[in-house]
Amino acid sequence: MRGYGLYLKQLHLTQAGVRTLIGAELWPAPRATEDLDLMLSAELVADARSMTALRAALDKLNYEVRTNSKYLQFVRTITGAQVVKVDLLTAQLDVIKSFPAISADSRRARPTAADRPQLHAHPTDGALTLTEAPLVIKITGTLSTGQAFAAPVAIPDAFSYLLMKLTAYRDLRNDLDKDMGRHHAMDVFRIVAMLTEPERDQVQANLRRFAADDQVSSCVGLVRLAFASATSPGVLAMREHRLWHNDPQLAIFLEAIAELVS
Repeated sequence: MRGYGLYLKQLHLTQAGVRTLIGAELWPAPRATEDLDLMLSAELVADARSMTALRAALDKLNYEVRTNSKYLQFVRTITGAQVVKVDLLTAQLDVIKSFPAISADSRRARPTAADRPQLHAHPTDGALTLTEAPLVIKITGTLSTGQAFAAPVAIPDAFSYLLMKLTAYRDLRNDLDKDMGRHHAMDVFRIVAMLTEPERDQVQANLRRFAADDQVSSCVGLVRLAFASATSPGVLAMREHRLWHNDPQLAIFLEAIAELVS
């Protein structure tokens, strides 16, 4: 999960009182959208049986295929005004292509098995370490039947999260819908602000480890261009977001993000 994953992580860290690079009292309010991005590991996409089980679960929950994004996006109407959209995403394309049991291009990935279901996942730039060190959070609630429910949710590690949000900002910063660029820029701030010291060290180590990767080098260049100062375009987009109230902490953010790519 991406947007909802950040929402869950923010609530988790706030409740746990974990020390982070920027204090929780200065984070923007947590937000979630109608979109749920499900991040599928390459191993899951390669397994036709697992993909069949996932498709069966979506069907059982009355999700329908979105006609203009067949087998990548599913929608369910909760009420007349409330719709939930599920996007199926997976690891970066060059990671996916190392799996012989997966057929993939820049748009979609699916099992090669003849008995594969009608279910695909979209390769995601920056998703390099999805299964290496996820943050697992237990969520609890009540089902529509009234039954109590609890389940673990795995959230991608901070390195993959930061790369995915940087590439999303990079790809949408000049889009006519400027709010999308602002949302992704704000999420870059949110990810950096919520880093613990061990996560910061892990991000730096992975940036060195994957330095030759095209997406990583693109993101490093983007940070140095768009998040270098208070007047850089990414920072301006961030500060234009309706939830922004962190000018007192801007210098800490700029120092922290510059240190990550130094």
